[in-house]
Amino acid sequence: MSTDFWVSMPIIRNIVLGTNCSNAQIESICQAGGISPQELEDAGYRLSLEQNCAIMEAALTISGKRNLGLEIGRKTTSVVLGITGHLMQTSKDVLMALESLQQFTAAFTRLYNFYIEVKDQDLYYYCEPLQVWNDISPETARHSVDMAYAGTLHVLYLLTGKLFSLKKVMYRYSRVSDTSLHEQLFKCRPTFNESCNCIVFSMVDMKTTVIGYNKELNEVFKALLEKEMDKERCVGDFSGVVRQSILKHFNYTFPQLEEIAAHLRLTPRTLQRKLKIENTSFRILSDTIKHELACSLLRSEKLTIAQISYKLGYAEPSTFQRAFREWTGTSPNAYRKALN
Repeated sequence: MSTDFWVSMPIIRNIVLGTNCSNAQIESICQAGGISPQELEDAGYRLSLEQNCAIMEAALTISGKRNLGLEIGRKTTSVVLGITGHLMQTSKDVLMALESLQQFTAAFTRLYNFYIEVKDQDLYYYCEPLQVWNDISPETARHSVDMAYAGTLHVLYLLTGKLFSLKKVMYRYSRVSDTSLHEQLFKCRPTFNESCNCIVFSMVDMKTTVIGYNKELNEVFKALLEKEMDKERCVGDFSGVVRQSILKHFNYTFPQLEEIAAHLRLTPRTLQRKLKIENTSFRILSDTIKHELACSLLRSEKLTIAQISYKLGYAEPSTFQRAFREWTGTSPNAYRKALN
């Protein structure tokens, strides 16, 4: 599994303990992800996408809770977000807190994209698990969105003392049989099979003051996060920036050179020139990421070889199969069988 796909241990701890299971059951949930209950206390530990999915699947099965994501989210605090949570706690208002979350999501997970967009008098808050997560384990991805929605509302309540009502609640996923808890928490009826995962606030609510606002502390936390992010990016490593952009914008199909260049506000020629300075190219980076994604997607039986090949941008499955054999020395089918 690529080291680009990870989640911090406090997030996983929040999920495992949020099941309210017995100690024996918690141990079983942890074992599914290859960790011990004691390791839940290691805030610096990073878990892979595979571990994350395995733990969430076990949590759903063992707890038997069909609304587990919502139930965990409604009890979530900003502490699970580490320094990003402290930055939110010291923000001036709700808008600043959500902007902080958007800016520093990568400080606590690389499995998610949070971003905000203002439209007229509304703020659209998008919560999108990486597409590879949706492909490997769609049920846990859906519960993660429930967790993000309910968790955001609860964190904002703790920050402001105000209960917020949402104007819209949208899911990419198919409708669930019972939405009563959704309606209770969100104060509106959710819609499904939408083009995005998004909740909509009134811009008036975005001006709500955060109780713990402290300009000096906020600047300290922001500086700490920026320093940490600089380390992660390996300053001067442009290929790392391109790699992260490819992963971020891998949705239903693999992003092309022109798309990534546009996101980075560069021409395709300039992007290629900057990569050449680092002795690489967009093609080399793309092939490396396709190899990693292919290995991840093959771990799930939910996608056929043909579906995986199309997702990775291959016009024909045979082309993907040849590429995979060059990467690994074996066929996609043989690789999948060896895993299972």
